[in-house]
Amino acid sequence: MSITNSFFAAVFLFVTFITSSIAQNSTSQCVPSSCGDIRYIKFPFRLRSDPEHCGKTGYELDCQNNETIFNYKSRKFYVQEINYTNFSIRLLDPNLKNQTENCSVFPEHRASYDAMTSLIFGWLSVDNDINYVNCRGPINSSLYIPTSFCSTNTTATNSSFSYFVVGEILQASDLAGGCRVETVAWSSAPGISPNMSSSLSSIHQALGYGFELSWRRDFLCRECGRDDECVFEDNSDVATCIHYCKEDTPVSERSFGCKIEYYSVFVLAYGVIAIGALIALRYIVGIAILIAVVVWQCKRRNLNIER
Repeated sequence: MSITNSFFAAVFLFVTFITSSIAQNSTSQCVPSSCGDIRYIKFPFRLRSDPEHCGKTGYELDCQNNETIFNYKSRKFYVQEINYTNFSIRLLDPNLKNQTENCSVFPEHRASYDAMTSLIFGWLSVDNDINYVNCRGPINSSLYIPTSFCSTNTTATNSSFSYFVVGEILQASDLAGGCRVETVAWSSAPGISPNMSSSLSSIHQALGYGFELSWRRDFLCRECGRDDECVFEDNSDVATCIHYCKEDTPVSERSFGCKIEYYSVFVLAYGVIAIGALIALRYIVGIAILIAVVVWQCKRRNLNIER
């Protein structure tokens, strides 16, 4: 690395350190909030009524009727738990909050991986798909848990049979013949698995438990720049930022450090040109002065000869 690049890198690290120190001081002045059963809401989460610097963008929560609400990708969910140890948040679909034993309530939002994951929140492997399935005939399998659906928004008829099936269903061949998936819910509840039979009451409990999303990577990698790769050490929460400046990334979209590295090349090039120009100008001026002195000396000598 050249001396110029090292200098700009040092300036970048200094600015990052100062900015980080100011941010830590501001967040340390924030008092944890509470709403309903969620008694401890702190950075990176905050209630919308809290100061903006007390939380990160994308982590805002609402408190409505003493319920903690998370509006995520235009979907409303009840917050059941925020775990600051394993960096997870447990959410519950609004329709599944009051699950009954008489019939099975449809979730308001159909479970979808793309609809829930983002640059902030990631998926947890403990989550299970709970499929609402309708079949034209009875299914003799312990993996199909008989139920009746409360919703009228279904293709079920008086002659059809309704079941819960736990596990991911990717295509029609994953189901028994004559069956189709009406909708899907998620659950992180322990005790249910695609490889084991469950009772209807355990499925209802699992639906009422909700599902979890992880904010571990976004939170622990928050010091990394836009062009950095965040790498975790084995079985730890220690994150390391590996710096890369991608050539195909437009300059306007690059991180502060990559912009400095990019422009430092031009600064160095123009600096060399400027120094070269000054040196050349110095020689040109020197030569011009020397020529002028020689000419002056010659004219003076000619005047003395004529006298």
